[in-house]
Amino acid sequence: MTNVNFSGKQLQQFSQYNRVWIPDKEEVWQSAEITKNYKAGDRFLHVQLEDGTELSYPVDLAALPPLRNPDILVGENDLTALSYLHEPAVLHNLKIRFVESKLIYTYSGIILVAINPYKQLPIYGDAIIHAYSGQNMGDMDPHIFAVAEEAYKQMARNNKNQSIIVSGESGAGKTVSARYTMRYFATVSKSSGNAHVEDKVLASNPITEAVGNAKTTRNDNSSRFGKYTEISFDRGYQIIGANMRTYLLEKSRVVFQSENERNYHIFYQLCASAMQPEYAHLKLGSAEEFNYTCMGGSTVIEGVDDRANMLETQKTFSLLGKFLGIHFHIFCELLEVNCDKMCRWLCHRKIVTTSETVVKPMTRAQAVNARDALAKKIYSHLFDFIVERINQALQFSGKQHTFIGVLDIYGFETFDVNSFEQFCINYANEKLQQQFNLHVFKLEQEEYMKEDIPWTLIDFYDNQPVIDLIEAKMGILELLDEECLLPHGKDENWLQKLYNNFVNKNALFEKPRMSNTSFIIQHFADKVEYKCEGFLEKNRDTVHEVLIEILKESKVCFRNSLSLLMVTLNATTPHYVRCIKPNDEKLPFEFDSKRVAQQLRACGVLETIRISAQSYPSRWTYIEFFSRYSILMTQQELSINDKKQICKIVLQRLIQDHNQYQFGRTKIFFRAGQVAYLEKLRSDKLRQACILIQKRVRGWLQRRRFLSMRRAALTVQQYFRGQRTVRYSCLLPARSWSFYICHVLSPFCFNRVLESHFQSQKEIYEKEIEGLNFKVEHLSQDINHLQKLFREENDINDGIRLEVSRLTSENLVRSRCRGTTQKLKSQGSNKGGHVRWHLHKALSLPAGLVCKETMTLLSADLKPRGVVVNMIPGLPAHILFMCVRYADYLNNADMLKSFMNVTIDGIKQVVKEHSEDFEMLSFWLSNTYYFLNCLKQYSGEEEFMKYNTARQNKNCLKHFDLSEYRQILSDLAIRIYHQFIIVMENNIQHMIVPGMLEYESLQGISGLKPTGFRKRSSSIDDTDTYTMTSILQQLSYFYSTMCQNGLDSELLKQAVKQLFFLIGAVTLNSLFLRKDMCSCRKGMQIRCNISYLEEWLKDKNLQSSNAKETLEPLSQAAWLLQVKKITDDDAKEICEHCTSLSTVQVMNHLFPSGRTDSIGLPFHKSSIPQQSTSSLLMLDTKHLFQVTFPFTPSPHALELIQVPSSFKLGFLTRV
Repeated sequence: MTNVNFSGKQLQQFSQYNRVWIPDKEEVWQSAEITKNYKAGDRFLHVQLEDGTELSYPVDLAALPPLRNPDILVGENDLTALSYLHEPAVLHNLKIRFVESKLIYTYSGIILVAINPYKQLPIYGDAIIHAYSGQNMGDMDPHIFAVAEEAYKQMARNNKNQSIIVSGESGAGKTVSARYTMRYFATVSKSSGNAHVEDKVLASNPITEAVGNAKTTRNDNSSRFGKYTEISFDRGYQIIGANMRTYLLEKSRVVFQSENERNYHIFYQLCASAMQPEYAHLKLGSAEEFNYTCMGGSTVIEGVDDRANMLETQKTFSLLGKFLGIHFHIFCELLEVNCDKMCRWLCHRKIVTTSETVVKPMTRAQAVNARDALAKKIYSHLFDFIVERINQALQFSGKQHTFIGVLDIYGFETFDVNSFEQFCINYANEKLQQQFNLHVFKLEQEEYMKEDIPWTLIDFYDNQPVIDLIEAKMGILELLDEECLLPHGKDENWLQKLYNNFVNKNALFEKPRMSNTSFIIQHFADKVEYKCEGFLEKNRDTVHEVLIEILKESKVCFRNSLSLLMVTLNATTPHYVRCIKPNDEKLPFEFDSKRVAQQLRACGVLETIRISAQSYPSRWTYIEFFSRYSILMTQQELSINDKKQICKIVLQRLIQDHNQYQFGRTKIFFRAGQVAYLEKLRSDKLRQACILIQKRVRGWLQRRRFLSMRRAALTVQQYFRGQRTVRYSCLLPARSWSFYICHVLSPFCFNRVLESHFQSQKEIYEKEIEGLNFKVEHLSQDINHLQKLFREENDINDGIRLEVSRLTSENLVRSRCRGTTQKLKSQGSNKGGHVRWHLHKALSLPAGLVCKETMTLLSADLKPRGVVVNMIPGLPAHILFMCVRYADYLNNADMLKSFMNVTIDGIKQVVKEHSEDFEMLSFWLSNTYYFLNCLKQYSGEEEFMKYNTARQNKNCLKHFDLSEYRQILSDLAIRIYHQFIIVMENNIQHMIVPGMLEYESLQGISGLKPTGFRKRSSSIDDTDTYTMTSILQQLSYFYSTMCQNGLDSELLKQAVKQLFFLIGAVTLNSLFLRKDMCSCRKGMQIRCNISYLEEWLKDKNLQSSNAKETLEPLSQAAWLLQVKKITDDDAKEICEHCTSLSTVQVMNHLFPSGRTDSIGLPFHKSSIPQQSTSSLLMLDTKHLFQVTFPFTPSPHALELIQVPSSFKLGFLTRV
């Protein structure tokens, strides 16, 4: 694959230090760095290979080698995000992700490419399923669950049927991928009934694998049939049933297996269970004893227990309706035909002529063929029967609303010898490829129309000609059917007709040069040579007429079933999974570039890339472009307020050819190579900046070194001259001493005096600095002390304000009641110091009715925001308790029981009715807690009375023990708390990932990169984006509401701890599933966000809540993204620091392997000791810490509590 028709600007890309891809026989492509600028007309491109080899690669202007993508795109999770879209770029990107990062999934536009790791990976648990549930495709790392979620979401949103098409060659992992999609649907759409439909759907897999899968040279569990499973959903999008259709069962495997291959698994499972009593009547033996099971010489699969698998097959049969015994009896019934007749007609053939009927004996070879044909027919019928019974078990009585179909079918196949089976498989793949091409083309067109970009017809490969060659009138299949109808039809005659009709007449059909028994078809993926031998026999599935009468068999035409499948797929929205086999030796994480390249060509991935490359494959939102390339913008351009306009101005300045990009409504579309050009400009600008910084630093270092050397030179000169002068003075006559002292020594002495002066000044300054440092330290301590006093004073002032408000309210009530009190005193109604409430309606109404009215008004009519102002914490709870005291004072058990039951039921009812109202839940959690504390405080029990004042102890209950009710209230409080936590989590959860992980608050460290077809953002307007500020504001709202409702400080701390755990767990889980976020930059951003949360805790005086500790795993993960990972000492430091992370989390998901912004290179996993025994990757976001309700006695005197008029409890009076 090469670039052609290069413009002058594009030729600039072939300059020194840029990299290209050179064809290679072993690795398909190898990277090389250009060592000399290429100019138009040069016959050679001078490059250096990665091993240091210098090479002059012959080129011409129309066939330059493909350019390599910039480092920023290394390991990209969507192939369509690559700036240069071609085969070597795709192959290299997949290899980097698979081998270095151990990532098996990659997007290619609408395709999920899945590479078989040949190793169990911890990425399919229920926690992973729930992590992908509800997420947009592209927001998380590529995964089979992301495809399943996209199909499920589109079905629910658009009420349209969906299909997931899983294809690939044998051993690529198709069956496992299809199984995981069905498991995903079963998990996220649990039915409400007791039918366990999801379990039955999943149970069908082991059965069909037992009777339809076999060991081949490429795969130990190869599906030898195609399967379309239609999972039905009701209007609530819950699974109600399923239906299965099968295609292309490889019947020839029943009677023939190549070397090192096996027959279908079920035969070996039966033979391994031959000694079981339930199979005694089948007269089974070892698999080596039967011709049909030992042909391949491989009756055992390493690591597979056929007997255990048989037990598993039995269990799944039982789950689907206990018809295991039935199909074995079918075997018996088929064998219990008349033995003489069967023997006769296996060895003889009846020929009917116009005058007579002749019975003719067959040759041994003919008899063997007749036997094999009968065996294939029996097994085919048995297979269809089992599928039919599975469908009966999965039938449903309700009406299907929508369905999701999962197609698991062979990919394109080519072997050394290709026969009728490969022809049918490749024909089916031609039909599927055509459907895929049309769908990709349609999606591209819709994307352009949505962005208001002019749509230009893009040429794409149309494989209709090869389909016509196969299925059109007088095509290959029609000629085959025609030959099958002839009495003496032969493969050779049919082949000759093909030669006559198509050789030199159809470019897609060829005759091999060295063979007269084969033909070649140019498929969309590759040329395939087919041997004509056996085509007629397999097409008509020959079983002699008499045997057909014995078996009463029927025949299904493959073409009709394929046609029906295509009609079904065309009526659904398709989703594509292409499974790739990385090597033929089944080695874990080994990448054979030749084999992978072959499969990429065959499965349509490169066709998707080609279609994308012809249009505008790279797509950036305006915000992404601005963040990434702001370094290329001038100050004048940055002064414009409209970011979208800035992007347009800058791009028009940087890229003169306006055909290389298009401005959409929300995105900028780039042609192939333009993002790489922008990256080159950006890297050049950064390189220039680095050079400038280096120049300044080096200049400063050299200046510093020069001054130091100059001082040293002056010192040496000074002492040398002094020594010389002293020596010279010894030679002077006595008369010259006076002259010497005046003119020579005087300057020297003057210098010594100056040095002495400077030394003394230095000592004085040092002492002054030491004194100033001491003062600064002292002042810092004073400031900290003053800040502490200020906070304490604020807390005291808040308490005083609340107390003043309460006293003001009490004084107002007292002034109103003073006259009434005097009147009561004059009437002698004051009976003593006991405070109680009198229900003056009790004389005319039943006690239960009055209690119910009181509770109804308190629970339903109170609005939290309206009653918390100027009100003591838990006032409704105190009122309820004082009603309890009145019943206790009257020693009225019925009244007390009625009131407590009504109170508890009332709280339950209000919580149920306001189960999503955070303020109401907070209000009643607080009051339930205070009511429970009042029952304890005034229970008369010594352990609670010791906290009371003498006056409070006088108000204790006298006649009843309410410990049972306390337990009921405690359980109720726990229920309210859990619902309270759920509401808080639901309100904040959608903010966590955008605010903690995605939002970039630190300037200059943006990690935004080019993205492909799967875009996360879609708008220039980012005002609705959740930020760290959004999270802090939500936390502050929770905190202020809890404080206003008087929630106990210990309960408040527990709630905050639970919220912080959720924030940390959700962020960390998302980080595990988003490798694009695993970078040093993102680690810095996460640590910054954690510091904001810690500052919030400090500001609210919640450091003792242990909420900070719940963020420790996230903090360690962020730290890990930033540290060096090179030496064993680094590994040791990681082990010492990352104590809250498991080895799985550290090694598999926090090492940004292959990324250019990581610090250091990842070292081998053996360097990391086991951190913990846990093998779980995800944190449990549903985990709840145990809640405790500490006993906190109320400081409020019951005598002073008044009922505000806003409570509308006028029938309550003080007596």
